[in-house]
Amino acid sequence: MDYVCNYIIKNYIKNKNDKNNKKDSKSFKIIEIGIGYYFNVAKSLNNHENLNLIVIDANKDAIDKAKKEGLNAFVDDIFEPKLDVYKDADLIYSIRPPRDLQPFILNICKKYSIPLLIKPLYGETPINDLKLINYKGNALYVWNTK
Repeated sequence: MDYVCNYIIKNYIKNKNDKNNKKDSKSFKIIEIGIGYYFNVAKSLNNHENLNLIVIDANKDAIDKAKKEGLNAFVDDIFEPKLDVYKDADLIYSIRPPRDLQPFILNICKKYSIPLLIKPLYGETPINDLKLINYKGNALYVWNTK
């Protein structure tokens, strides 16, 4: 899933740095919702400079394992989210979240005008408000604040 990292770096982090015209601008805050036990994308992003990456899951065991992998991880339930965690984020993303959770993730993004990126399950159709895009032959859903 290197393409997810590449998309995030190219379309969000690099664009923000270019707009600020500073490579050492304030840290870019990204949140992954529903990390589960798949840490590859988060670990790849976590190596990027000036990035504050937070991973979230409702499963305490998954969060404990994420912490052991060196990730900044928190338990949270998106049905009743601790909104302070999300409010200053520059991007929220999720890897293969169940379709019934996607509206709750989108609601958090809408509340704080945070762009959203979802890597869907294969063959899944996007929920309302999300746009399906093809990035290097891979399906992604996006919601942008623009």
